[in-house]
Amino acid sequence: MTLAMVEISSTRLVITEWAPFLYFTQTMAFLGVILGLALGYSRFSRQAVIRIATGYTFLLIHAQLLVAVERTDWLWDDVTTLFGRLLYSLEQFITNKPVYDHLFFISLVILAYWLIGVFAGYWLTRHWDFLNVVLPSGVAILTVQAFDPPRLQRVLELGLFIFTVLLLLGRLYFLRNRSFWKKSHFLLTDEAITDIERGTLAVTAIAVFIAWSLPGWVSSIKPAAQAWREFSQPIFDKFSNVVSALESPYAGESAGGEFYGASLSLGEQAATGENIIFTVKVKESNFTPIRTYWKGRNYDQYSNGRWTTGVDESEAFDPAVDEITVEYPDDRHPMEYTFTNHANKQRLLYAPAETIWISKNADIQSIPIAGDLKNVSAFIAGTSLSNGDQYKAKSLIADPSIEELRAAGTEYPAWVTKRYLQVPDEISPKLKELALEIAALQETPYDKAQAITSYLRQEIEYRETIEEMPSDTVDPVLWVLFDYKKGFCMYYASAEALMLRSIGIPARMAVGFVEGTFNEEDGLYNVAYKDSHAWPEVYFPGIGWVEFEPTSNQFPLERPEVKFDPDEIVAGQEAENLPIIPIQPTPQEDRPENPLDEEVGNSTATQPIWYRNLIAPALALSILGLFIFVVRHYSLNERLPVYLAYQYERRGNVPPHWLKRWIRWTGLSQVERAFQSVNLSLYWLGRPQAAYITSQERANELVKSLPEGREEILTLLQEYHTTLYTPQTGSLVTARKAAAKILFKTLKARTKETLQFFDRQYNELE
Repeated sequence: MTLAMVEISSTRLVITEWAPFLYFTQTMAFLGVILGLALGYSRFSRQAVIRIATGYTFLLIHAQLLVAVERTDWLWDDVTTLFGRLLYSLEQFITNKPVYDHLFFISLVILAYWLIGVFAGYWLTRHWDFLNVVLPSGVAILTVQAFDPPRLQRVLELGLFIFTVLLLLGRLYFLRNRSFWKKSHFLLTDEAITDIERGTLAVTAIAVFIAWSLPGWVSSIKPAAQAWREFSQPIFDKFSNVVSALESPYAGESAGGEFYGASLSLGEQAATGENIIFTVKVKESNFTPIRTYWKGRNYDQYSNGRWTTGVDESEAFDPAVDEITVEYPDDRHPMEYTFTNHANKQRLLYAPAETIWISKNADIQSIPIAGDLKNVSAFIAGTSLSNGDQYKAKSLIADPSIEELRAAGTEYPAWVTKRYLQVPDEISPKLKELALEIAALQETPYDKAQAITSYLRQEIEYRETIEEMPSDTVDPVLWVLFDYKKGFCMYYASAEALMLRSIGIPARMAVGFVEGTFNEEDGLYNVAYKDSHAWPEVYFPGIGWVEFEPTSNQFPLERPEVKFDPDEIVAGQEAENLPIIPIQPTPQEDRPENPLDEEVGNSTATQPIWYRNLIAPALALSILGLFIFVVRHYSLNERLPVYLAYQYERRGNVPPHWLKRWIRWTGLSQVERAFQSVNLSLYWLGRPQAAYITSQERANELVKSLPEGREEILTLLQEYHTTLYTPQTGSLVTARKAAAKILFKTLKARTKETLQFFDRQYNELE
């Protein structure tokens, strides 16, 4: 059971897929429990146990981590590389900097579960201490549960863990008592053992069900739910920021756990991983973009390896009444999207440019253009999205041809030239010299931008991780562009945007995600960590912002040479003369035409109604069943009144009458308790009897008062006499049935008598 408990806890971490090689924790937890069990059974002293465990820790942890590093022919080189990466990450962690190397996180969780396993095995066999065995694994799985989305499979893991823990508790309790029973020569039959096992399973199942249902039941009570959120949210926000540094190397200081913050450091490593951030379903349309970018933010100011956003306005957006007005809406194609969030916490809303409506209350960070026109930098949701939350977005997608881009000209608006031509003075000359050299033969801004795009794709080698810069005085973009010649999307996009600015072409940095993987079965895009991306956007008068793709690991953007109008196709035109536009299959989804008619932002809307309605009564029945079981199993009904009377007498007080009657009641047999229905019926009918009156006389008196119950009264009296005055025991079933019928007929007679009394009073009043 201990092995199962620790393995379930480590498996809960593995299924999060927070980092590669998390399955190492399962191996190390298993080996840790085995070592702990062996050390617990051994006769080694505590100091010897610590020394042996330390030696195994140092040996096995590093042996396991070596599997995760790139191996060479020399073991010493591999060990040196491993220690170097861990020491560097430790330094980053101590100096409160983001740790980009997943190996550091993996080493921490491996060490944690190795120690949890050793600790659990040792305390089980050496001390039989339930809390010390269970507590470390429990804290670990609850910590993971707090930061990982509560999907069904992941909640099942927690339920299975609780079930195993309670079984372990019951088993330890039984074994301890069995040892005592043997010493005291107490006879323990196989039937008793079976009853104990069944009782343990019943209590465990009920407790797991309560643990499963209680959070949803409590959350339905608004004051309790609000109090819990106020207490827990600051804690989760604080610690989720620590986890987000491991998940995303891009989040700035003010990110608040987001993938992209208000500032963006270029960093040394691109985001990787298969974890799904969100999924997108595209509403069927006659138009299909050549590529879709799920944009989160724009950045306009650059300085020494960091992009920032200069926002002039931040205002609330109400989806019920608001819609964004953008430049050149008539030349764009309307599209609708449904986003489903799969991140732990997300406020930054992603959507294609230009987004004009979103189904969430949000704050819009924007730059005013003229009149009602806005240049939106980001949509920030009013409340964080949890796993499973959805929102809709409407966007106007540009589809310019190369011919249109070349003809756009250079008459840029003042708000564009004011903000999107900034280049730091210390790097501008070198960037301008290179940009002019690359675009020397080009005439239009489009051709110059395309020439720089092609240059970067050919000259810069794509790498997910780059080396540390040799000097802090060198600008990262210049170092990658002129010296290192390697980088990832942040450096490609930054280099193109800054080079274009240096020669007078407005450009900006955009971040978000590329399309992702299209799932034909579900008809949606799966967007993962590895799809995080940065790209430059270039401004063209009369068209607006247009994406370019300089990153070499992405397919180039291939725009049509001329504008394609389906209405101009003449009958019989050859298919080979038509421009090729890649089309992804996007099946029609059944949903209302008006997005406001559908509650997509509320994750509770998808929960089954019957489940929510049954939680409270099921929980009440479970608690009642558990209470009845405990009362019967531990004979609390007999023990409790005696204990209370003892406490009264111990303090010099006389026990009250109700407690004395309770004690007398507990001393009666089951048939005698059934006969008390006769006394209760006499009391209800106004014929209470003195204590010295015999049972025969009581029965006769009740027959006079309740003649319709004569048969049941005599039957109950016979079973009562058989139990008290003969060697045999009366039939408890017969006695209880007779008692129930007597009480029912008594209530019926009493009700009839009461109604007749009120009827007489009414007649007298008339």
